Amino acid sequence: MDYGERTTGTRDEHYNLISVLYHALNGADTCDRYALDAETAGDERLVAFFRETQVMQSQIAERAKGLLGILEPPPEFGTSPATETTASGSTPDMPRTPLGDPSEQEGPGSSQPRP
Repeated sequence: MDYGERTTGTRDEHYNLISVLYHALNGADTCDRYALDAETAGDERLVAFFRETQVMQSQIAERAKGLLGILEPPPEFGTSPATETTASGSTPDMPRTPLGDPSEQEGPGSSQPRP
C-alpha cells in the first residue's frame, strides 16, 4: 500500500484521475464564462479561442470519466436538466433530495441545529 492510499484510503490513480476530471470540468466552465465576456466585448478571436479551449477541456474530462468507469454520455450544451436521462436511460421522475432522514433536516424557522 503506498503513502497516498494509506493516508486517504483512495488509490493514487483514482485520486489523480478525479483531480484531473475536476480541473478539466472547472476549466471548461471558466472558458465558457470567458467566452461570454469576449462576446460582450465583441472580440470574436477570443470567443473562438475560449470555445475551442472549452471543447478540449470537456474532451479531457470525458476521457478521465471513461478511465474511471463513468460511462454516461455527456449532456448536450443548451439542454435543460429536466430533459436529461439517467444512466439507465430513463428520465428521472422525482427531484433529488439530500441524504439523511427528512425529519432531521432543519426547516424554516427551526431553532434546532442539525446533528
